[in-house]
Amino acid sequence: MRLVDLTHSTMRDIKTEDVIPVVVRSTESIHRISLDDLVTLATVVDLTGRPDKSEVRHSDIAKTGVSDIRGCILRTDWCDHYLSGLRAQPPILSVEAASYLLQGGVRTIAADFPITSDAADLLLHNNCVLVHCLSNISELKKSVVRLVALPLKYEETYSAEARVIAMEG
Repeated sequence: MRLVDLTHSTMRDIKTEDVIPVVVRSTESIHRISLDDLVTLATVVDLTGRPDKSEVRHSDIAKTGVSDIRGCILRTDWCDHYLSGLRAQPPILSVEAASYLLQGGVRTIAADFPITSDAADLLLHNNCVLVHCLSNISELKKSVVRLVALPLKYEETYSAEARVIAMEG
């Protein structure tokens, strides 16, 4: 069994605007999220070679095998680049791509960029759990891993910082 930490560390002397916390979001209060949504099999979707870096589209993920697996990890390397000093705008997940993931049965969506806008609304209103701003996804060797997201268990809040690991093997 191989463990890969997908949570980047933060230094105490880092500037506030440079901090990108790894966050779990849900329409369910954080302390009530089902363990099945926080510890799940996930397909790793490598999106680093897509032509349009500003958006993750349906055509970018349609050829991936997300059917019948409850989770997915979207890899664009945006967070790793941001943390290394390359300050580009994060990609946007399109509504069509989010719909495709829902139709494939995905209920936990992790990404190395913030999932915002209309796609986030669609996913959250369909009871998905979102995990934002992972790093180190490039270290994963397998295409299917066990994703483990451990948010701080705040009561009556719908997002919280988290520790996230992937288990291979």
